[in-house]
Amino acid sequence: MTPKRVLIVSYYWPPSGGGGVQRWLKFAKLLPEHGWEPIVVTPDNPDVPVEDQSLLHDVGDDMDVWRFPVWEPSRFLKNIGFGGASSRLGAEASQHAKAPWSKRLISWVRARAFVPDARIGWVKPTSRAILEKLREQPVDLIVTTGPPHSMHLIGLRIKKATDLPWIADFRDPWSTMDYLDDFGLPQRTRQRIQRMEHEVVSTADAVVVTSKGALRALGVGGQKGFVIPNGWDRDDFPSPKEIEIGKPREGGRVIGHFGALYGARNPQVLWDALGGSSPAWRVVLAGPVSADVRSKIDHANLHVTWLGDLPHKEAVRAMHGCDVLLVTHNQSESAKDSTPGKFFEGLATGLPMLAMGPSPSDLEALCEDTDAAFVAHGDPDAQKTLRGLLENWGRASSTFSSAKDVAKKYERRFLTSELVGLFKEVCDRH
Repeated sequence: MTPKRVLIVSYYWPPSGGGGVQRWLKFAKLLPEHGWEPIVVTPDNPDVPVEDQSLLHDVGDDMDVWRFPVWEPSRFLKNIGFGGASSRLGAEASQHAKAPWSKRLISWVRARAFVPDARIGWVKPTSRAILEKLREQPVDLIVTTGPPHSMHLIGLRIKKATDLPWIADFRDPWSTMDYLDDFGLPQRTRQRIQRMEHEVVSTADAVVVTSKGALRALGVGGQKGFVIPNGWDRDDFPSPKEIEIGKPREGGRVIGHFGALYGARNPQVLWDALGGSSPAWRVVLAGPVSADVRSKIDHANLHVTWLGDLPHKEAVRAMHGCDVLLVTHNQSESAKDSTPGKFFEGLATGLPMLAMGPSPSDLEALCEDTDAAFVAHGDPDAQKTLRGLLENWGRASSTFSSAKDVAKKYERRFLTSELVGLFKEVCDRH
């Protein structure tokens, strides 16, 4: 049977690293097992915060990748000595007013000249190039994934030109995203972004989100909105023998965080609790850490191992060397409607997990469903709760008994089968 073809428009693609690339890299890897041939559209010279060459192993030799040039404002700014957006870790917890004048100027320009985001200049030329190639290499379905949400504007153009079925995938919120506050957007810019979002949502044949709260935020329901969460890939996980060999031999219990830490995601109350906990804990941190958070961790006088940016499989292996895994989420309204991707890989390790985020939230609900510990930002009893958890985890060899069974429904192969079901539904009703 001739496979169907799906065009996937994603700004993040290997060798780009970080969380943004994982979702559709894994889907594209597994889609051929279900009779779908992926064609990926991505920039050929993106300015990204981190690269991970190891992810290229998930890109099959026969996978068709269309790369088109992109002009990056962040690269231009770095060339003239201003730094660029690619170095930005994320929301900075309303520190905009304290930023140097150069960064305030960049944010002012960003809020007015690059709407909805700094990749808007890639939309028109890439849309034209895609339409030209589609004349000779037709596809059955289009998927766009954001952020950056300007990718959806490419889908919108192709949809209008071809009337192909189109799925818009939102890995994070758009018009409500917390980091937009950092740019000091004027009201008319916010309204413009909201109009773009509304046109994408109303025109797409289906809207996919990673967490159910995002459907409410987008105002999507009925037959158009679908939740397909992030997940974990069993191919990334070490064997039991490799886990045993890789376990650290130092004394003490280990709590590990794998991912970015910045102002809006800094679990300060945990650093304070760890500083006075008995028995003592060692902290393992992998991923980018902003200077202000690093300073606060140093001030807490903790025993910290800084691993820096790790290739993805090495990060998963390092997780297994911990006794407890920490997952943190932004202290913001938009974070209530999303769940960090690292939660699912942590779940699959079978280790005890501590999640910290806003309340009420989708992350909190997921912790209730999986028996992971959850502590809300701003909880007046957080210090007491954390000390009790740390004391309990510190006394015994803890295991998260039901985690691996629960995690099965988040394995990438199971999620890909759900995605393929959606593909069929969308194409059949188109």
